[in-house]
Amino acid sequence: MEVDFERAKRALAELTEALEMCRGVVIPDHTGTLRVRMDDRVVEIPALWAGAGLVAFALAALLTARPQKTKRVLDDEPLGIG
Repeated sequence: MEVDFERAKRALAELTEALEMCRGVVIPDHTGTLRVRMDDRVVEIPALWAGAGLVAFALAALLTARPQKTKRVLDDEPLGIG
């Protein structure tokens, strides 16, 4: 197995830069609120709401990725026509 250290180094630098950018956008407050900085305003969200939203998003992602098991089997019988 061959490892390209220069490529791994660049990927790590990009990941570090993205994490620093995220830290500047979402700012936790000591009062139990999260401040989300957008281009033109700052939105304050209670930490409990943010946690509930994160759980709901993760649950929705899991449910949509799961294949459906309830499929109706259609009969080949005509519907009384003919």
